[in-house]
Amino acid sequence: MKDACKLTATDAGAAIRNGELTPRVLANACLERIGRREAETGAWEVLDGSRIDEQLAKLEQVPGPERGLLHGIPVGIKDVYDTADLPTAYGSAIYEGHRPAWDAAAVARLRAAGAVILGKTVTTEFAYWKAGKTRNPHDHSRTPGGSSSGSAAAVADFMVPLATGTQTVASTMRPAAFCGIVGFKPTLGRISTAGIKTLAGSLDTVGMFARCVPDVALIGGVMAGRADWVAARAAAMPPVVAFARTPEWDQVSAAGIAVVEDAARMLEAAGATLSTGSAPAAFATLADDQNQVLAFEAARDFSSEWRHHRALVSPQLSELIEEGLLLSPADYETAQAHRLECMAALDGLFGGADILLAPSALGEAPPLAEGTGDPLMSRAWTLLGLPSISLPAGTGPAGLPLGLQLAARPGRDASLLAAAQWIEERLA
Repeated sequence: MKDACKLTATDAGAAIRNGELTPRVLANACLERIGRREAETGAWEVLDGSRIDEQLAKLEQVPGPERGLLHGIPVGIKDVYDTADLPTAYGSAIYEGHRPAWDAAAVARLRAAGAVILGKTVTTEFAYWKAGKTRNPHDHSRTPGGSSSGSAAAVADFMVPLATGTQTVASTMRPAAFCGIVGFKPTLGRISTAGIKTLAGSLDTVGMFARCVPDVALIGGVMAGRADWVAARAAAMPPVVAFARTPEWDQVSAAGIAVVEDAARMLEAAGATLSTGSAPAAFATLADDQNQVLAFEAARDFSSEWRHHRALVSPQLSELIEEGLLLSPADYETAQAHRLECMAALDGLFGGADILLAPSALGEAPPLAEGTGDPLMSRAWTLLGLPSISLPAGTGPAGLPLGLQLAARPGRDASLLAAAQWIEERLA
């Protein structure tokens, strides 16, 4: 099939079931694309052709009725997920050549559903700030975002239809926005992080990337064991949407603000109910609370690396750990208490809306020399555990992608996916 690598996972899966495409042809198309583009984009940390061939050979023996939801679909795995058959270095020289004994729980579920694990994608060091080699497929002088750099770039560059990520602050939303694809971060805790090297235990969430909302619903549903996510379809009724301005909006570029305002007008014209306003005053300090929780937990969770391999820890992560070591337990508990207070007061943030709208990032992807981009627009929502989706929503003054971020109340992931499909269809 011509351009098989450009098929969505949903379309590729249908073609495989109908006998119009085979997993081997699809995998080879993705590998051919990687061969042509990897030198410039640099999305992959590990690729092993023999492992790919072994997986394909096993899949060819699976009878039709026993095939999983992702039978034959190539997936890229962020290199903070343990994989038993591939090295896992977490983006750090400390773990160079590390071979885990077991797959991360999410990877095990992908394999059980028939996914072809194509390889490990580049991550920033321990999913924090120190960038790897990956470049934005739209402009190789720009960042793809972080920390899920390789996963977002690989999907955007048609190297793979699906890839996993994580989010501690904005590591799924920001790369999705910068690369012009869909990113999905479920409700905190809905997908197991067992076997993932987390940065901050109470914040880290599994994330995923694709080129359409039905695809993130598919891979997310597989990893979460949620049939309702997989079955989510565009909402039958227009959603009630709102944007509640927070202090962070003052730092968003004019183009980033315009994305939200233009989308809101378009959705209202299509039948959605729209409300506007400001977030309650109590929510104003959540970004600072998130940073304190992150620093305290990183300092705690990286005690071994800090004690035994400090010389191999980047200046960026060292600064975070040192900040966390200066925080008292009382500082941490105060931030966590305010987090819980705001989670209990979410009705004041949402008002009567089903979905919140906001920019996914402050603007377009910055130059590589400026780092992976500011995560400010996701700090508060990540701290509150809100399920979030970033949708491509036009371009900025440099012609690079911009993203529209959607969020729902915790636990309403299926409703968010349905609303996001409705919105995606209208924005298209």
